[in-house]
Amino acid sequence: MRNPLFRPRAVVAAGTAAVLALGAAACGDSGESSADLTWWHISNQDPLMSLFQEFADDFESANDLTMDVQPIENQAFKDRMGTAAQSGDMPDIFHTWGGGVLAEQVEAGLVKDLTGQLDCIDQINPIALEPYTIDGKLYGMPFDAGVVGFWYNMDLFAQAGIEQPPATWDEFLAAVEALKAADITPIALAGADKWPGHFYWTYLSMRLAGLDGLEAAADAGDFSDPAFVQAGEMLAELAAMEPFQEGFESTVYAEADGQAAIMGEGLAAMELMGQWAPQAQRDNSGTEGPENLGFFPFPSVEGGVGTTTEFLGGGNGYAVAADAPDSALDFLCDFMAPENYSRAVAEGNLTPVAADPASVAPEMSEDTQKVVDALAGATGTQLYLDQAYPPAIGGVINDATEGLLLGQVTPEDFVAMVNEAWAAEQ
Repeated sequence: MRNPLFRPRAVVAAGTAAVLALGAAACGDSGESSADLTWWHISNQDPLMSLFQEFADDFESANDLTMDVQPIENQAFKDRMGTAAQSGDMPDIFHTWGGGVLAEQVEAGLVKDLTGQLDCIDQINPIALEPYTIDGKLYGMPFDAGVVGFWYNMDLFAQAGIEQPPATWDEFLAAVEALKAADITPIALAGADKWPGHFYWTYLSMRLAGLDGLEAAADAGDFSDPAFVQAGEMLAELAAMEPFQEGFESTVYAEADGQAAIMGEGLAAMELMGQWAPQAQRDNSGTEGPENLGFFPFPSVEGGVGTTTEFLGGGNGYAVAADAPDSALDFLCDFMAPENYSRAVAEGNLTPVAADPASVAPEMSEDTQKVVDALAGATGTQLYLDQAYPPAIGGVINDATEGLLLGQVTPEDFVAMVNEAWAAEQ
């Protein structure tokens, strides 16, 4: 496999105003829980929710301690972690995507340095550690990694007369028109959650400016290059076609009537989402999902310097509070024990981060294999911007994307908002 280069690009130095706002308070007692260990994760639906509870129960029994396990919905988790970081009252073990958010938590003294502390680290592919490595030190343990692309319902594409997934942006817009003409909702989108929408502006920026252009803009804190305005113009053009389901602006991702469920029930033809999408479609719709689910990379853009082998993506991992007991480290390695991790990979359709994937996933699902194949051909990747950049920047990008999709923010306003947010970080 080629090195997929999962780097938290342009993570700024942590001596920023946002970091200072986190405070240097020491970690507290993990939400005032009386348990020996607290664990916050975002696998808040089965099968993983029950499986992770089983891991915790077994660890409790084997080590004569108690664990407070809290499965939390994605956006709610981000909100709670923001509050926890500001107060210094962190859970012992918590979900992380790495990047700029983790960097700020590290700078505030909230996260334990795991360098040389995990006996199981040799089991993990070093490539997967990159988003969690800051200034040469490891602050998180990954358990899943992948890329964002379009998951599409092949049957609905066929009904609309679309024979091949679109390879260019013009072909993509033509596919949207063909689906609408066939009375099929082209795209499912959780507008209320904001983060799914930011995938579109990010990818358009990547295709127009390339990864190097995006990195240079973040390094300079200046997105005034015409490529970023054009990305907004192209996204606004897409939104004007009304490709999303009715009421998308109030739709969340992971609920019974959310984006994932809409795809799972066959009510929309495609969604731009990460490696977790097929399982989320099944979990939230209560169905087996589309029988024929395909995957294609975000299309190329004429005149842009980016390529379709450059992916937006990242992984899922766990970090440990600075004052967490040693048992937290023991639990992470227990989680990665082959007998446990292989079950998580198989039952949760995770994309394995093991140094030897065959040891934990001798037979991958077709959906997981699609992501593994995409990773194998990747020539570069960009971590999700709302994680790669400091929280204040990522939040503005999410908010500005929402405004752009609703026609409330112009492409020029979008760039101005991002530049102002970067200026405030200096």
